[in-house]
Amino acid sequence: MIIETQAIEVSGKDPISATRIQILCPNCSNDVDDAELAASKCNECGADLSQPVQHAEVHATSIPLFGITF
Repeated sequence: MIIETQAIEVSGKDPISATRIQILCPNCSNDVDDAELAASKCNECGADLSQPVQHAEVHATSIPLFGITF
């Protein structure tokens, strides 16, 4: 399962960066879905999914430079 959020610009505050979280089986590294997480069991290898592996990415958000460039 992959959960993605888009970057958001909040007026008067720092922007919120985009994120991507991938949830995998700790035994076979198979991408798991909602049904597998609810059953807490991997469909591929039968491993326990009570503590799945999560890979998180945070995408950097550019901040514009202030001033004049020539």
